[in-house]
Amino acid sequence: MTVRNEEAIAKTLVNLNQLAVQAVRQEKYKYAIDVFTQSLVLEESLGLTAQMAESFYNLASTYLLMEDYDQAQRKSDMALSLFRQEERADAVAKTQRLQANIAEQQADGSNPAQT
Repeated sequence: MTVRNEEAIAKTLVNLNQLAVQAVRQEKYKYAIDVFTQSLVLEESLGLTAQMAESFYNLASTYLLMEDYDQAQRKSDMALSLFRQEERADAVAKTQRLQANIAEQQADGSNPAQT
């Protein structure tokens, strides 16, 4: 892969992430899921484990906002596994907090957007 290709891929990933984050802010969660998933597919094809972990985390957070607790848990499990593989203690802790939020909100049925 050439430097130019790497730069183009990096720019594409940044643009996808920004687009997805903007969609979340606008409460367009399904669209955000689609964009985060596009990013994940690209990252996976390139073996970008650290970026994949972040995408799984973002997907988990978005599913939580949608109150889809099963998907949120699955995606956060994937993020946690990859963050551990990458030895990112800060991200492991962040993901564990997210998992605690998922469990808490699932247990009490609260709307995460209102907390």
